Amino acid sequence: MAVQSKHLNDEGMAAYRGPSLQQPHRARQALKDAYAGLIPPLLGFYCGITSTSVAQYVATLGYDVVWVDWEHSSCGIETMTSIVQTISFFSEGKSMPFVRLPGHDHKDVAYALDAGASVVFPQVDTVEQAKECVSATKYGLKNRGSRSAPPFRLIPGVTDHKLDHSDTLHENLNRQAAVLIQIESEKGINNLDAILTEVPDIDAVWLGAMDLRVSMGFEGMWGNEPEFLTAVGKYNSILAKHDMPGAGIVQGPPDVMTQLSKGRAFMIVASDVQAIMGQKQAFVEARTLMPKVNNYDGSPPILQPQESEQIEDDLYLLPRDEQETKRLDEQHRYIVELCDGFILSPIIQTDRLKMVADVGTGSGAWLIDLDARLRAQGESNNTAFHGFDISDLQFPTLSKDQEYRFKFSVHDVRKPFPKEHLGKYDLVHVRLLVWALPADDVDAVVANLSSLLKPGGYLAWDEAAYLDSVDAAGTPEGIRIHDIVVDFMKKRNLCVDLPSVLRKSYEKAGLDMQHSIRYSSLQHPKLHLTTNKIIGDGAISVLRNLTQETPVTPEQVKLNNEMKSLIASYPATQQLMRWQCCLQSVVGRYPQQLPLRAPSVAITNGVTTSGTATNGATENGTIVNGTHTDGIKANGTHESSTKSEQLASKKLERGKSFSNPSSPESMALKAMVNLNRYRMSYKNDWDLPKAISTLRPFLENAIRNKEPIRLVLPAFPFKSSNRTAKVLGADPDEAERISLLHLNGLCKALEEATKLKVELLITSDGVMYNDLLGISDEEVWRYGEGIRRIAKEQGCSHISFNRLGALISHEVDSTASLDDYMRDAPGYRRQLEALLPPGFDPAQEIKTNHDVKLTYLGYKRFLDLEMQNAAPNDSNLSLRDRKAITAKNMIKRGKAYAEAIRNAYPNAIRLSIHESDDVNKISIAILPLASGNPMTPWHGALVRAVNGNLTISHALNVSALKYDLVYEHGKPSYFRERSPLFSWTGMDLSFTYMYPTGIIVRPAHKELKYSLQDIDMGKLRALSEQCSPVVLRGFRDTKEKSVFGSKAKEMGTILPWKEGDIMVVKDQMNDASDSNVTTTNEAMPMHYDGMFKLVKVMDEQGRESVTSDPPLLQYFVCQATTGNNQGFTLFASSRLFCHYLPDKYPIEELRKVRWTCHSGGYFDHHVPSLPLVVSHPVDARPCIRWHEPWPKTETKYGDASITIDNGDQSLVGLVDSLLYDERVCLRFAWEEGDVLVNDNMEMLHTRTAFERGAERELWRIHVS
Repeated sequence: MAVQSKHLNDEGMAAYRGPSLQQPHRARQALKDAYAGLIPPLLGFYCGITSTSVAQYVATLGYDVVWVDWEHSSCGIETMTSIVQTISFFSEGKSMPFVRLPGHDHKDVAYALDAGASVVFPQVDTVEQAKECVSATKYGLKNRGSRSAPPFRLIPGVTDHKLDHSDTLHENLNRQAAVLIQIESEKGINNLDAILTEVPDIDAVWLGAMDLRVSMGFEGMWGNEPEFLTAVGKYNSILAKHDMPGAGIVQGPPDVMTQLSKGRAFMIVASDVQAIMGQKQAFVEARTLMPKVNNYDGSPPILQPQESEQIEDDLYLLPRDEQETKRLDEQHRYIVELCDGFILSPIIQTDRLKMVADVGTGSGAWLIDLDARLRAQGESNNTAFHGFDISDLQFPTLSKDQEYRFKFSVHDVRKPFPKEHLGKYDLVHVRLLVWALPADDVDAVVANLSSLLKPGGYLAWDEAAYLDSVDAAGTPEGIRIHDIVVDFMKKRNLCVDLPSVLRKSYEKAGLDMQHSIRYSSLQHPKLHLTTNKIIGDGAISVLRNLTQETPVTPEQVKLNNEMKSLIASYPATQQLMRWQCCLQSVVGRYPQQLPLRAPSVAITNGVTTSGTATNGATENGTIVNGTHTDGIKANGTHESSTKSEQLASKKLERGKSFSNPSSPESMALKAMVNLNRYRMSYKNDWDLPKAISTLRPFLENAIRNKEPIRLVLPAFPFKSSNRTAKVLGADPDEAERISLLHLNGLCKALEEATKLKVELLITSDGVMYNDLLGISDEEVWRYGEGIRRIAKEQGCSHISFNRLGALISHEVDSTASLDDYMRDAPGYRRQLEALLPPGFDPAQEIKTNHDVKLTYLGYKRFLDLEMQNAAPNDSNLSLRDRKAITAKNMIKRGKAYAEAIRNAYPNAIRLSIHESDDVNKISIAILPLASGNPMTPWHGALVRAVNGNLTISHALNVSALKYDLVYEHGKPSYFRERSPLFSWTGMDLSFTYMYPTGIIVRPAHKELKYSLQDIDMGKLRALSEQCSPVVLRGFRDTKEKSVFGSKAKEMGTILPWKEGDIMVVKDQMNDASDSNVTTTNEAMPMHYDGMFKLVKVMDEQGRESVTSDPPLLQYFVCQATTGNNQGFTLFASSRLFCHYLPDKYPIEELRKVRWTCHSGGYFDHHVPSLPLVVSHPVDARPCIRWHEPWPKTETKYGDASITIDNGDQSLVGLVDSLLYDERVCLRFAWEEGDVLVNDNMEMLHTRTAFERGAERELWRIHVS
């Protein structure tokens, strides 16, 4: 089983551990995954000093592989064994030991493998040698193995365990340890093709470059001799031919390492000998730092005092010493990470930057970084950089290369700049003047900065909101440090909340606001330790700078001593602090040409900020489509405007359109985000790949013209032919059902965003590949018919299907009969190959096209099991080569198929089930899996946990001890986690999981008529706490009030309403604005029940506050329905909400968020400081607490407004969008007599509108 790189993290190769640390790792699989690109190449450390003491230290370094060189050392068997086991045990399995053997001796091979290592055979020159080497590593003649099983070492279940219980322990071990051969001579390279053709089970080939050069009469580890480079080229081409990973030493500069690492699955990048030799440089450097002593002068050296610049009226709170300069450089790197890797707003066109100024430059870190980035893009050669600061004490020392492009000057930004700088700069950057800028000087500073700009130039100011940068842990030391710094800032009249005033200062200076973006460390939990250090160290630097040597007054003495105490204790107390950082990036642009009359107007959501809009008018002029018209035509251009002004006006109008949620621009962006969320490699909403970002014009035009949107997905060919190991049968099953519902949800999400008809066309590619894999055309047709039946039964109205014939001959009916299909399929395959571009070479395409290579490697992995039992043929080819040929033929047909789709549907959005770079197609997750490796429904069996979480696995790998095989319609359908919650005494029941959440429980047969009275309510409650809502359907007596009420008491204590235990939810047709919206026909906001049931609580400081006290369970019965596709109840799952959160918003950080709700009407309440995330009382899993904002435009009853108390207000939109996400939210249609139990902690819910006066009636009881 492959391990995705995101699952490695700090665990390293522990993800590939065997069942015990005494066994070898699954190194064979690790090499395969590294070569396939599923994980990064394996990085190794070379241990030439064979010592257990050295191994103890090396094991803690985190290398993927530790290479033990037994060949070139004098260590014995016991020392080698101890080193191998030290590496495994001291690294806790995070590093894999590889042993380079002394030779090919059978006993040495066994010793290394028994120790728990993978093995490397040196000096392999011939086929015969390779066969003997590999044979010595394998058990059993079936595997051409001659390895002996050590007595008392391999005792199944005692000293060793198995990963795969379907096979013997010896077969398991055969599949674990990797076998590498070293090619170290011209003879070996000349025989390598034959070796790899005739000898299976070689996992990688190591090139011994130094010994190869010795055999050729050359010195050194590498060289440029033509003969040597020819031999290396031959080695590489043979590896490529056999699709075999390479391995070797890779060291040198970055460009050299990148070049040498190509095609390598495993590389040695460091060694113990090199590490020791590298200490010579430390000695040399230390010697240069020692004072120079004149041997002829016995007097001690005279140290010259350092001169410090005297600065008048300098309010800067931080020191300017070497320690602070180092902190500034670290702070720059931190801010770059905080801003998602950007040092400059993406809206600034870097190719036009000829003059750049950085004001308050300090050490010049920002300028130097910008230069490096521009040079990497080929854009910096003609750019000049100028840094300004009030002091030169931290200016950097420039290299000769930098001297002609960089200049640094002393200047106080509060004063006008010299004339030679005015109007010269394309970009002026400012960062963190909060430590030095008085509040009264902000407007003057912005005006001075603006004077530097050319027309069209940008002012980019990144500023900290220090008031928000607090110690969230609330340690006494952290609070006091923060308070002292703020107090000093206020005493010096510094602007403590500088970001909040910049917008107005920009407007006064005549700058056009481009954007203002807030970055918060709350969105980057991985930066917690760095945030703590940077912000905490900065605050301590302020205290260090402010500490007086000779305080005068008693108050100064007391404060001085307190600051010294805080500084002294900081190394210990800092560990308990949790500093936060809030940074605002504010970008303005100097107009191309200033207006002739009236001040510039900034547009915020279509409303001017220079006057109060009243019915579309302001005191200064009229607003037409959001544009000021004083001296301006109604179409938004000045009478004497230039083309550049017209372009600026268009950009302004486009910017306004993005603030209108109903505009084509906003709708297109929402659709792009929805599409992005279904991608295989989705991380964050706005990490849009090229294949999606380039869709914007297409989507905007479609929305303007009200044109339907079509997506095309080649998928659902046929079930795998390996019915013993991979799948449950030939027919579609639960995996296909869930996949179709998931894809239909994607269409619904796009339809909701665009308000257009959206169709997904699934083009079945089965007949394109089936003949290559031994699947009959009839089986392909029957599978396709089964898929169509499921889509119809499940209401997947957005999905349609066609077959290959519809692409080749457009008049062919996609619903052709089996006889027609059988007759025409061979001809369609021939016609398809005629669509290949002339000269198309699959091998060349695999080498040059990364997308194609990913697909090819995916095919090969799939063929490992697909052709596992393939019968021999007459070609004399090895099974490995037959797989490679089959995979290349699939690439060839896939290319032709892609051409057919492109020709047939040129305007469709192309989706793919294969991993790709998301440049030419969008790789989507075809199943909503909770974890595990992605796999298509036709290559595995669906595995479902009790709580509904989905994984997919090869059927043979599913544990029969943990999972039951569920049958539907008499056929195996999926695996379900074994639990007593599915066994109800005296009842034969079926449990059907809804998508995306919830379970419907029915009598297993229609003739069974169980009563609600017979239900075990304890199990019903427990099941609802696992996967809500749980629906009882098809049971008797559910509408009987006495039965319904008495069964509620069996679940827990009833929490009564004003009207009694039962609340009747029915349209009472009451128009009074203070009516309870629950008893109307209106749609409702997403919420949880009991939010406005308030109780008083005391916090840890003894302060009293109010919070909501919701019930744990909702218990419903449906007395009547609308019966006309209305009045759905929507249930949103916290479990799924957390699973689909963007990476930027980890749930542990959201636990800190507090929000306030103000509701009018019936629930007229102000509820402050509610937690966004709480813990479930049963198992402490995170549960979302929320009330959707509900403006007066949505209701004639009670409205609700929501504010985030301690975070970004954009969280409101994120929470709302995820709660309604098709992968999170169940749209439940009631049937009369349904009984439903819902976990009110785990779930949120709402209701869609229905016809006034409809018969829809629910009874509801709350249970604690």
